Amino acid sequence: MIISVSNLKGGVGKSTISRNIAVYFAAKGEKVCIVDTDITQRTTCEWKQRREDAEHRVDVFPMSTMTALPKDIKTHRDNGYSVIIIDGVPQLEEVTTKTILISDFVLIPITPSVDDLKSFEKFILRYQDARAILAGTREIYGFVVMNKYSGRNNEDLEMKEALGLFSAQGIIPLNASIADRVAHRRSSKYGLTVLEWDDLKAAEEVKVLCEEIETTLIELIEQ
Repeated sequence: MIISVSNLKGGVGKSTISRNIAVYFAAKGEKVCIVDTDITQRTTCEWKQRREDAEHRVDVFPMSTMTALPKDIKTHRDNGYSVIIIDGVPQLEEVTTKTILISDFVLIPITPSVDDLKSFEKFILRYQDARAILAGTREIYGFVVMNKYSGRNNEDLEMKEALGLFSAQGIIPLNASIADRVAHRRSSKYGLTVLEWDDLKAAEEVKVLCEEIETTLIELIEQ
């Protein structure tokens, strides 16, 4: 199973969500790795280095090159990783398209802002390109998750309603959402996630999201 967490915009929580999903599946006994596609920052690779004493094993590999990304993924599958999560890089449309093409499940984090909505519209073009390339061979499943979302103001609610309009393009909003909680930053400081931290509300939000992803994947596989 290959899950990509991708968006053309930075600061939407791709790395945070990638790590939490990875720890969730690792805790369930899956052999999990993350592919860090950010060849300049390597923030998830650095997170892994801070994670030496963590209970649940999550391996992190840097993407070698944009061209070699599909080969990287095949290598990890051949090495027995049952869940491979691609931590997407912002702005590089070539990487985004390649990532979508090799994924089973594309998760697009977005925050409730007009800037993110505009960026999301550009991402949809890459998503449609990938679907056109794969037409008749296999399906890609795309889902959007609201991050840093409170649901307590008109802007948040309007944004969630607007995302529902993109279902026609094959991208479905998930019911689960993630609030902007300091626990995400604090846990990351120690190479952990909120699933391994002491903020129960933050952990429950992530658990609900991961359970929805898992349930959706099972339903898609059984179709």
